Amino acid sequence: DGYIRNLYGQKDFLVAITADKPAKILEVGAGTGTMSIFLSQLGTEVTTLDNDQVVLVAAEHNKQRFNGRNTLVAGDAFKLPFPDHSFDVVFHQGLLEHFSDQDIRQLLNEHLRVAPVVWLSVPNQFYPRRDKGDERLLDSATWEGILSPYRIEISKNYSRKFFPKWYLPRVHVQYMAKISSR
Repeated sequence: DGYIRNLYGQKDFLVAITADKPAKILEVGAGTGTMSIFLSQLGTEVTTLDNDQVVLVAAEHNKQRFNGRNTLVAGDAFKLPFPDHSFDVVFHQGLLEHFSDQDIRQLLNEHLRVAPVVWLSVPNQFYPRRDKGDERLLDSATWEGILSPYRIEISKNYSRKFFPKWYLPRVHVQYMAKISSR
């Protein structure tokens, strides 16, 4: 099933998020909800936030389908409905590439308000398509520049994909970073 393939493609990212054994995790931007569902099945308390009711309905469907234990919340990523220091980790996969540099920093400042660490994952310049049409497919050096106001603890490309020889035979198509406040 496509959900399982997607989770496998995010294996390195999921391992990184859970490496420090966080007790409370917030995912901002639910998508299908499968990453939160997977993390919730590891015994972690996971909250999944999105501002789109259609996305939340689909995530709830997947939560039921895959026996997720995460909590779904409607909310604004720019103004999270949680007190300061509510989580151990905030993460998002496929969110920030849709925003300007200024908006990205505004989002990250808000996310660091509720957690000491943010893990982010975005498609990089080798990603083969624009899923929504407005993605900024940037290289890791550009992302490091955008993230320069923060303490960058980890910065790397991941998620190796294989393409026909006429394109890129083996390449990492996503970028991940772990940041915290300076």
